[in-house]
Amino acid sequence: MNSDADERVTRRSFLRTGVGAAAAGVAATGTAAAQEGEGGPTVVTVGPGGSNVFDPETAYVQPGGTVRWEWGSSGHNVVPQSTPSGSDWSGHEPLEDSGFTYEHTFETEGTYEYVCTPHASLGMEGVIEVTENPPENTGYQSILPDSALNLGVAATGSLVSVLGLTYLFMRYGGDYEGDFGE
Repeated sequence: MNSDADERVTRRSFLRTGVGAAAAGVAATGTAAAQEGEGGPTVVTVGPGGSNVFDPETAYVQPGGTVRWEWGSSGHNVVPQSTPSGSDWSGHEPLEDSGFTYEHTFETEGTYEYVCTPHASLGMEGVIEVTENPPENTGYQSILPDSALNLGVAATGSLVSVLGLTYLFMRYGGDYEGDFGE
């Protein structure tokens, strides 16, 4: 029996191992994405980083959906300017500090416009759209920044290069038989 043949890495075994590793990675990614799934309240940040904005400016929920406002800086409130008829939302008028949260569950369909009263003149306005069919993608949330995308492409390229070189060294590297000038 030839011991070199038993230790040799075949293309099939290499590909089998690579496909198994890739499948495990995809399965782990799918599990993480499922854990992040829907079901929680829609979050609006009030004054993120000290700026006078609501982030996102427009939030979408279905009837019975909850919106949570989280204060990112101090001195803000959430005061309705217009609400659909039949709604019971009165907002949160007291000025609050960073770290405060306020929630409301919206039952009535329609458009709810609100402002931060001290900063309304600076354009600190927001909108809640309560609709049966909210849009799937409401903006930038699912788009990667260029730097993260470039990093992902570079990491993937590096991984493929290392795997390719590993295969070549395992397949063709090692001890050579023969006389090389000894």
